[in-house]
Amino acid sequence: MSFLLKKGFIRKGAVLSSPMSWTNQHGQDSGSIHFKSSYLGTPESNYIELSYSHTYAGEKKSREYKVYLHEQPSNLGKGNVLYFLCPHSGRKCRILYSAYGSDLFKSRDAYRNRLYYDCQQASKLSKYNDTYWRLDKHLKKIQKQARFGGRTYEGIPTKAACCYNRLYEKRRLMDKLRWTLGCPKHLHGLVAAYGLTG
Repeated sequence: MSFLLKKGFIRKGAVLSSPMSWTNQHGQDSGSIHFKSSYLGTPESNYIELSYSHTYAGEKKSREYKVYLHEQPSNLGKGNVLYFLCPHSGRKCRILYSAYGSDLFKSRDAYRNRLYYDCQQASKLSKYNDTYWRLDKHLKKIQKQARFGGRTYEGIPTKAACCYNRLYEKRRLMDKLRWTLGCPKHLHGLVAAYGLTG
């Protein structure tokens, strides 16, 4: 939900239609969908309509259905918060998942089995490597705006610079961990001999 609102795919008082695609953690195209969003202020007119093809175990299905939206006042007393109503359970949620071969996007609670993110199931080596390269990609994207962490305003580092420096340190830590804790035991001697952990 946060992503759709931030990118303007759902806009109050408007009906919008657009294709959308996404990538996996390695930046490769992994899916696409066409959807229409309607946010006109009534329970019947607040929804997103999804249209896509789903393939599981070699069987391809075309799916088209509506996921209704629910608006309620924020518990902070500032404006309203928008939720999905899960098409399977009808429960409010902010994220819809497609997992375990499900051809529906559903809330986490609609699955009988626990949902895991890739990083939760990855080995130590994969986890540290994946995190390192994800941070590296993000740093390259913001380095110009942050001037490699050196951008300031009236002598004070900007938010972009602080973010860059924080991510830079995290990448350094992941680099060290992928060559120590994440490194296969039979390579520990080589790592130590060549000083790759420094």
